[in-house]
Amino acid sequence: MANHTDTVLPMINSDIRQRFVFDEIDARGCIVRLSETCESIQATHHYPANLASLLNQFALAATLLRDSIKIDGSLTIQLRTDGPIKFIMADCMSDRRVRAISEYDSEELPANDQIALDGLGNRATLAITISPDQGERYQSIVPIEHASLGECLEDYFQRSEQLPSLFRLLADQQQAVGISIHALPQDKVNDKVAADEHFTRIKSLLNTLNAEEAFSLSAEQTLTRLFHDESCRLFESEAMQFGCICSAEKSLGAIKSLGKDDIQKLINEQQEQGKPSLVVDCHFCFQRYEFSFEQVNGLFA
Repeated sequence: MANHTDTVLPMINSDIRQRFVFDEIDARGCIVRLSETCESIQATHHYPANLASLLNQFALAATLLRDSIKIDGSLTIQLRTDGPIKFIMADCMSDRRVRAISEYDSEELPANDQIALDGLGNRATLAITISPDQGERYQSIVPIEHASLGECLEDYFQRSEQLPSLFRLLADQQQAVGISIHALPQDKVNDKVAADEHFTRIKSLLNTLNAEEAFSLSAEQTLTRLFHDESCRLFESEAMQFGCICSAEKSLGAIKSLGKDDIQKLINEQQEQGKPSLVVDCHFCFQRYEFSFEQVNGLFA
């Protein structure tokens, strides 16, 4: 039976991130549940069911990957293709806000088929970008050689970190549950063969988790169900929530980046249509920012 802290457990439908560690195996993990966050992501765009599920998996992945880095900052995971799915992007900020968005061709995207990443074409790219609060951002390219996002991430960690990692990402349109487990340098188990066998067993157990169980069980119940023969400690949960990083300042910066000539043409078009201002909409959260023409022209003064 797994051992756990005596903290009060959150409601099953709450949005949480919760870390855990194995006492007798060199491995640590994190479990993430997103419910209200998924609803907020879907409410802004009403994605098809198969794309909604994949987008919610990306939100899980961003949250789990953000948990694994040791710096303050945000993490973005992004997919780009030249097919029906133009891009998928999910962010997790250091303050535990999560957002995700996709652009797609509704006429070309199959309505019911499960989306396989390795079937999106040779020009599909998957990238992880870390943006520290201090310092330069850096990006890693994730090979797309598997159908599922979880398998692609496992492959990436195996190549880059030289230590195995596991990802189980389960999602539908309204909710998502994800678990990541990372092997640690040998300390508790000195024999490498034994350590590898332990991790292989953990992988087999993790892969038995299905969506119905994941969506209905608490974090403690899930870990007990999976690893009841292991000594596993679950730490206090941290609240996650849907959130955006858009602002009036960033919107003005985006306007300025278009250049004075293009902005003047845009202003002229708006004035010809009788509009009194320039409007910028955030595609993530649909927040609307409205700027007077004088305010926009002032950017280039």
